Amino acid sequence: MLDDRHMPAYRFKSVCDITIEKLNIMGVDGLLLDIDNTLIYDETLRPLPGVKEWLDKMHGAGIKTAIVSNAIPLRVIPVAKKLGIKYYIYSAKKPKPDGLLKAAEKLGLPIDRLAMVGDQLRTDMLAANTAGAVAVFTDRARDEKLFKFYFKKARAGEKEFLEEFERRRREK
Repeated sequence: MLDDRHMPAYRFKSVCDITIEKLNIMGVDGLLLDIDNTLIYDETLRPLPGVKEWLDKMHGAGIKTAIVSNAIPLRVIPVAKKLGIKYYIYSAKKPKPDGLLKAAEKLGLPIDRLAMVGDQLRTDMLAANTAGAVAVFTDRARDEKLFKFYFKKARAGEKEFLEEFERRRREK
């Protein structure tokens, strides 16, 4: 059952829609980034369209970045190298906050000055809210190709929960 601990603070269609100006509004100086269906397609090492350029823009503006993923090293390390992301945490065990806190330490930033950006409420948003980071949800790039049964179960109730997020946002 999803509850407010899973609620994002912000929602974007794509990671590439997050701008420097929006980060300033959020009060963050760094990004903790999920990879699968946030930065890359889940069954490849291929970045989503525009992601490399978006990251270059973030880095150029002094925004610090780290990957925080539940994926294994054989997946995370090549993605980090391909995208020019120096710091990464693999096998992060999200929704536990430990991986986010470890990444904050590597980046030299307090956790409340970081946004956790990801496409799953039950892992990324819960980890962000538990750790004290800003929870930023991005719509997934597409339905997962790998581990379809797991993700179908993991995403149960997300649609209704995101509708509630949009309702609350409109009421503000």
